[in-house]
Amino acid sequence: MKRKGWILLALLLSMNAFAQPYSGGRRFDGEHRNVVDGYMLGGFNVVTGWFIGEAGTYTRHLTDRWSVSAGEQVQFFKQLYSVDVMGTYRLPIGKTNLYFDGRVLFNRYDRWNVNEPIVNLSAYWETDYVDLRLGESLVSYHKMGVRDKYLDYTDASYTEPLVMTFGIGVNIRPRSNPWNLGLFFRNYDHFYYENWNINWGVRFHAALNPQMKLFGEFDVRPAGSISQLATRYETSLKAGLHYVL
Repeated sequence: MKRKGWILLALLLSMNAFAQPYSGGRRFDGEHRNVVDGYMLGGFNVVTGWFIGEAGTYTRHLTDRWSVSAGEQVQFFKQLYSVDVMGTYRLPIGKTNLYFDGRVLFNRYDRWNVNEPIVNLSAYWETDYVDLRLGESLVSYHKMGVRDKYLDYTDASYTEPLVMTFGIGVNIRPRSNPWNLGLFFRNYDHFYYENWNINWGVRFHAALNPQMKLFGEFDVRPAGSISQLATRYETSLKAGLHYVL
């Protein structure tokens, strides 16, 4: 299938929801095993300029403890295409939940002819007011060579074997409240894991009915934000729906 066909298919798959995979309420409710998340996003990157995109994720609760999910993303103008699969185990601890995630992610940066496979293992602790994530990622970069009668660029590869994953979010209301606002910082997003480029942002959600939530995020990602020389690298806005079937 040609690239335009793949892009059209991705858009059709995510038409019925528009949000980043919901950061709260991951637990199986005992009735709705299927969850669809989707979002639209837009922003500005200092390297690629303005961009827009879409993404969608489908989650299936196999039991009260186990779930699996698969997702896709397209960022136009960046020429970024992503797919991922993830398995999750939930361990209830009192009134909180501890999740163990194993994830395989593939990014294609078509503009630079680079493939980026990622494997991530992490733990995610979810309470009423605070959520924490800690884990490790293996990130590889593969630059595909160009060969014709005029050019001969060889392939190049680079692997970061231990990329620490960390993040924290804080809500102003209990997580089960019909509406909420919160702050977060983290060195990952739905489709990337990095060392020091940390996202700082604001998030919200609002229930439309028992099965549907509207939510979104506004975030700023500086370059080298651990240092005092950090400069703005990317700003983005996401908005969409979390829908349980």
